[in-house]
Amino acid sequence: AVKPHRQVQIVKLDGLQLLLPLTRSVNKEVQRLAAHALANLSVNADNQMLMADRGGIEMLVELLGSPHIQVQRQASKALANMGVNVRNKGLIAQANGIAPLIKLAESCSDLTVTVEAMAALANLAVNDENEIAIAQLGGLKVILDAAEGPNQELKAQSARALRNLSVNEDNQKQLRDLDGVRILRGLLSSDNSRVCQQASRALQNLGIAPELDAKATY
Repeated sequence: AVKPHRQVQIVKLDGLQLLLPLTRSVNKEVQRLAAHALANLSVNADNQMLMADRGGIEMLVELLGSPHIQVQRQASKALANMGVNVRNKGLIAQANGIAPLIKLAESCSDLTVTVEAMAALANLAVNDENEIAIAQLGGLKVILDAAEGPNQELKAQSARALRNLSVNEDNQKQLRDLDGVRILRGLLSSDNSRVCQQASRALQNLGIAPELDAKATY
């Protein structure tokens, strides 16, 4: 299901009708394989809408609560992909998907799950209502804490989330109160250009001129 033409072909052959019910299987491996397939299919923009129309968002949100790491990771990845779609951002929030994503970003012991959950939050944050909801559910501190971790990919996704969340004025105040300015300035020294760019833009949203270096270009 990785190749673009396969993503379309599988759905045209009623693949979703077969895959979506399997997310509710009592068998962990069946759940994992179904979620993995849906994560691959959800890269396609048309599939993102079709999956939502067929109840895929609610099913994937349920999988976030699985005790199994691989199921959590694939469900988070699928929701991150689906959260690129403008309509789906609101639907994921309506399905109560934000709180479990924050929980996984905060407390999951597996880094791959944390990264996918953070990527999903970053995508969902490009929505006025979700910006508020993420903050109200304690997401700002969780994301700032993750931004100080050692993993560069987690830093990049956290910085992207902070950039999107810092558009909101109330969030700007909370980020300052949570020592966000110091944390974002610290990200400017990262060797990862994506981290630097996103941190720089978040600081600009906060009304602070970042101390740019060659890595934090636009």
